[in-house]
Amino acid sequence: RDGDQPRILVEKRGRMAHVLRQLLLQLSSVASGPVFSDENERAAYSGFLLDGCLNALESILNDEHQHGQLVEGSVVADLLSAEIVDLVTILSRLTSNFKIKVMSTLPSFSRYLNALCHMGKWLLETSFAECQRVEGDIEMMEGVYWKNDALSHVLQCSDANADDYWLVSGTGGEEAIQASRALASMLAPLYGPYCMCRVRMSSLEEHFITKEGGDLDEIREEISAFGMEEEMNSGASLGRLDVLSSIKTLSEMFQQCMPRLTALFDEAGMGGDMTPEIAALLEEARMLILCAGHLLTDDCSGETPDVPESIINASKPGMPNSDTCLASIASLVDLLRSMAEKQATLMARFPGDPRLSPLLAKTILWFFRRFGPAYILPSSDEYRENKGGILAAYSTPGTAQPLVDFCTSLCLMYFCHLPQEKEVHDETTALLKAMAKKPFVRQLLMGCSSFDKIVALSSATSCLRHNASASEVATSMKTVSDDLTLDVVTGYQRLPYSDRARILTCIIIACSDMQNDKSNIMLTGCLKAVEMSFSNLCQALREKKAHSSNINVQESACLSIFLYGGIVLASEMSEPERIPLFITPSLPHLSGLMTFYAEDLTICEGLLKLFRDYAEQYIDMLTREQCIELFTASASMLKLYSEHHCKNRDISKPSEALEDFEEEKNYSDVMSAIQLLIHLGTKDFTNLCNTQTRSSQGIKTGQITDVIFFGLQQIIPLMTQGLLQFPTLCQHYFTLVGFMVETYPEKLCALPFELFNSLVESLLFGMAHSDQMVSKSSLQGISSLAKEHLKTHALGTHLTTNPDIFDVCTRRLIREVIFQPIIWDRLEPAGSALLPLAAINVQGFINIVNNFSRQLSEAKQGRLISAFEQLIKPDVLSHVVTEGREGRVRRVEFKSDFEMFVRETQSFLVVS
Repeated sequence: RDGDQPRILVEKRGRMAHVLRQLLLQLSSVASGPVFSDENERAAYSGFLLDGCLNALESILNDEHQHGQLVEGSVVADLLSAEIVDLVTILSRLTSNFKIKVMSTLPSFSRYLNALCHMGKWLLETSFAECQRVEGDIEMMEGVYWKNDALSHVLQCSDANADDYWLVSGTGGEEAIQASRALASMLAPLYGPYCMCRVRMSSLEEHFITKEGGDLDEIREEISAFGMEEEMNSGASLGRLDVLSSIKTLSEMFQQCMPRLTALFDEAGMGGDMTPEIAALLEEARMLILCAGHLLTDDCSGETPDVPESIINASKPGMPNSDTCLASIASLVDLLRSMAEKQATLMARFPGDPRLSPLLAKTILWFFRRFGPAYILPSSDEYRENKGGILAAYSTPGTAQPLVDFCTSLCLMYFCHLPQEKEVHDETTALLKAMAKKPFVRQLLMGCSSFDKIVALSSATSCLRHNASASEVATSMKTVSDDLTLDVVTGYQRLPYSDRARILTCIIIACSDMQNDKSNIMLTGCLKAVEMSFSNLCQALREKKAHSSNINVQESACLSIFLYGGIVLASEMSEPERIPLFITPSLPHLSGLMTFYAEDLTICEGLLKLFRDYAEQYIDMLTREQCIELFTASASMLKLYSEHHCKNRDISKPSEALEDFEEEKNYSDVMSAIQLLIHLGTKDFTNLCNTQTRSSQGIKTGQITDVIFFGLQQIIPLMTQGLLQFPTLCQHYFTLVGFMVETYPEKLCALPFELFNSLVESLLFGMAHSDQMVSKSSLQGISSLAKEHLKTHALGTHLTTNPDIFDVCTRRLIREVIFQPIIWDRLEPAGSALLPLAAINVQGFINIVNNFSRQLSEAKQGRLISAFEQLIKPDVLSHVVTEGREGRVRRVEFKSDFEMFVRETQSFLVVS
């Protein structure tokens, strides 16, 4: 024990030091308020904290350089790692709270930048050395987690500095310019070591995994990829501090990698298996592409793709070395183009060769999917003052056309020669769609021979199943184009129907320019090909020339449903009103497929998704006649679906082998049905359907709600059997139930008892749910049912069968919600539910309160009863009993009283 004393003493002091650093971390968040009288005091305060951190960090770095790396796992090493993480966390907090505008005025600003750079290099270099020591076995690396944590805070500092509005907006004047120069000269040099270490570590890890014959499981891969994405975004901000140096760093690394990669590609077709050396080289190339993509582009999902401001400024005419920067970017892009072309060409000849990695192909496509839409024909208003430089590189049809040709050719090759690689086609279709969404690029697509071929292939294969005969393929080829070859058509034919549908979506968007004759011809041709194929199928089924049980007929039905789904998802086209004009005549026939395939869940699910997507995308632009047609077709389809797939359906118990989101996919048909019902219940849709004309009476709102309630009746038993455990299904179910209970409570009160009881059980489950929307919808539903009974006694029959319905609701509401910490994010709807429940059975409510109080000590009993007496006031209760509602003034008063009641009871009582 005496021998352990020094160790115990060191650990104790270490824990005390950690607590003190945590206090400093909290103090680093005090960045404004009355504690500071002016900006000078803020600067002095931040400077004091900054100097203390820098002194400690510099001391650590000096000790490490003098004494070498400590042994991981020792007491000193553990304490040192905790200290480093705490210190860089404080620096990150100071950077984000005080901003570079204040930090750059401090005398220690240069020390701060140098410390970040040197600490980042030390963390990276020691991690790489450790990775080399264990030969890529990441699991065996010592200290990898805390070093990654510390590095993430260093990168967050650089990210916060680089993206600060004061710097990038140009409003900071000379001070901002000087701060930018300091960042470029003292912090940007960290980018080179970052790229080198991360690329080499990833390469070593891939070498180890391949050598050992193991692999990461999917969940870990997803987590790792997400973490790497975040880190590379921060790393890109670091690289953009000095764009030219960063591009040169990547170019040098590519120059070292490319000769080896080219030699590897040249060996394609010679046979052999994947070796650790090949895997490491492919991973090195992939990581370099990721670095280049993050440096030159931003993730603009859902936004207009833009060129990063720092890239524009670095290549702007008149800036130092702008021509060199522009040439370096162009050279890097050309290098990636040549790599992609070589790989795709060889993959067309040797699709199964392991040297031609689909993952590398996916990464190249990812780069151009982000690069192309941003740099090709940039048209943003933000670029008006910035002309020339990188913005001029692809700003005219002449300079942009080669890059558009390249992208479409790349997509075509992978469509036809790598049809079964889903992840590759996730990127090919995303690239094609990203270009098609830019109006000016659409004109260039019309000039691409590769795009012409993609359109022709889509039309030619719109009637070709996966198992189509050679004669069917030949006939289809002749009717569309003489330029198509058999191997190209059969390759495209092998694409999954879902991918063919996504490509059709891209084609429709790209061909939506109404002023272009070629676009109109292509669009009409694609739509007619799909319509003709489906029409022939329907005619054959109707005239009994084909039997619905025939596997070829089933395949054709699936193909048509997928292609119509692809058409429906093209709502980003110009003049999207054309889609409802095309779809509406086909809706009865699509719904009519259910008469043949009501028992086929795959086809049912496809139809439900098709109708759901159509309603979701176009419901706000449909005419009255189109709304009526959609409702009629949907009602017929939902009834057949419910009869075959809701009644007596067994819900399997959750599998321990599957994650929730995987198992939830087994019930995506239920999800689609719920979402379709939600869309059919929207106010605009029902109003349009209800509109009368001279020639038509329209569809009454009651007819629509009857269909929705019919669907809801079929779904309630499924949800209460176990589907409420799935988050997304649960959310959509309560969105539908909450809307219908609040809008049409009288209809729900008229449900058969068993069904009504299941509904109430689901509402009680939802009111304590962790999702705020689910709990709010559930509590509002309980409140609406209680108020409806107070007004009309609608539940008299059900109460005869089970008189405890509302007492159970009250008891569980108090125990599971009001007396729990979760009450605070559902305070108002919980109060709105409690009051009418108390008014329904006052004596029962008193008994429930008394039962709760008996479980407490005498002192707490009195406080609880007193709190309830102050909350439930007789005049408010009597008004609710007679009127069925409390009134606006009383509602406001009760809301305030209920919050006080919760604060009081939470102070002494939380029921477990």
